Amino acid sequence: MKKMVLRLLALSTVLGCLLGASAGEPKEGVQYVRLAHPVTGVDARQVAEVFWYGCHHSYELEQPLADWAARQNPPVKVVRIPAVWPDQPDMVAYARLYYTLDRLGLAQRMAIPVFHAVHDQRLNLTTKANVLAWAAKQGLDVNAVRAAYESKKVTDAVKAAPALRERYQVVEQPTVVVGGRFRTSPFQADSVAGTIRVLDHLHRTAAAR
Repeated sequence: MKKMVLRLLALSTVLGCLLGASAGEPKEGVQYVRLAHPVTGVDARQVAEVFWYGCHHSYELEQPLADWAARQNPPVKVVRIPAVWPDQPDMVAYARLYYTLDRLGLAQRMAIPVFHAVHDQRLNLTTKANVLAWAAKQGLDVNAVRAAYESKKVTDAVKAAPALRERYQVVEQPTVVVGGRFRTSPFQADSVAGTIRVLDHLHRTAAAR
């Protein structure tokens, strides 16, 4: 009996060490990386997300990221950047949809409905006709959506999107960049939950770095 107790104590010690190690601070070069060229002119605590409506991982990160931002004191306003490579028409089209909603002040509220439409309902929201039909079903002002979709400001934002992505040195989506200096993603952090944990660490320590 005594030997069994000693074995159990030894096992609990090993497990405790393993759990302690896994709960340690995220490591630079492992769960996150430092940008080779920091983004200038941004606050040390800025949180930017580069995403794509067509990306399932972006869908998975959307709600946890929004929940994390809302829990902060004061709440964090996440800078959203649609991922665009100019030779990818679907990315360009979904960037137009994002900037259309953003111009109407609806981007945050309609994020989950857009992801739901694209991934769960298998809707193609890469054309104006489909976007307007979807907007009508969502109870949005279709005339306002059309005007924003066709506006020069939205067109200019879409054209600038690839350079904005390059400025944040992002090659995959979704990616979260803190303070224009540190980058993480579900691929680096192993999961969406891991991404939020790394983000929280980077945001809390940003001012001291």
